[in-house]
Amino acid sequence: MTGIPAFKAYHSFANFIASDIELWVYKRFDSLGARNLLYLQTELLEAERQLAEHEEQEFSEKTTDVRYQAQCWETFAQRAQENAREHCKMELILRVRRLLKEYQKALLLRSEVLKLRRPTSRVFEVFSGWFEHAQPFIGTGRTLLQDPRDFVALGMTEEPDRLSTVIQDLGGKCLRGNSHTTEAGVKYYSASVIQKIVSGVTIALAALLLEGAIVALYLVTSPHVKLVLLAVFTCLFATSVGLLTNARRAEVFAGTAAYAAVLVVFVSGTLSGP
Repeated sequence: MTGIPAFKAYHSFANFIASDIELWVYKRFDSLGARNLLYLQTELLEAERQLAEHEEQEFSEKTTDVRYQAQCWETFAQRAQENAREHCKMELILRVRRLLKEYQKALLLRSEVLKLRRPTSRVFEVFSGWFEHAQPFIGTGRTLLQDPRDFVALGMTEEPDRLSTVIQDLGGKCLRGNSHTTEAGVKYYSASVIQKIVSGVTIALAALLLEGAIVALYLVTSPHVKLVLLAVFTCLFATSVGLLTNARRAEVFAGTAAYAAVLVVFVSGTLSGP
């Protein structure tokens, strides 16, 4: 059929998402998830209260049969088929069992969802830009981007370090890249090229901080200035590791200590002045 204008809908949005693993971005529904857990929690609290009332009523009775069925499940199950009160308690126990299973399952699922990472600003900018331009939904679906913080990225296996994030953002503006197969506004560039650039910048920065410190400490003759330079370069190294990588605090401390130890060994023979 020709002459029919192309339009964006669920199929085109799905094709766009499927075109790259990073674009698998979906709503997390944090508020609804929390509300669902609260509803289940309240239902269980009410069921627990009703079950406590049943047991309190049983314990208040002095008959042997009632006390015996409180200690013997088989007797209680048999009386539940014959007595209305025990039948009501049995229904309540089965309801608690179903609710507890649903509640615990919901807790575990929500815990797994909360472990999923949010999309990076670069990915979400592409995702939201396409959605706002294409407008594939009408009705309630149009409010998809109402809360930008309520999204998860299924395709993110690990959090990129800050240096990689900066290079990726610059890569979209500076690298030539390849155009998207269907969307002219989306551009791809090689991840291996980005990785090589990140590795090169990391090596150059590490060499600069180490060799620059050694050269500066070698040229300076004043022991007081040497100490100041030692402190400055150590702070620069710790700052670069903390800001440009995903190193943990313990790793930052260990790396900084090793770096400082190298510089201290280099200047240890010249620090004792007259």
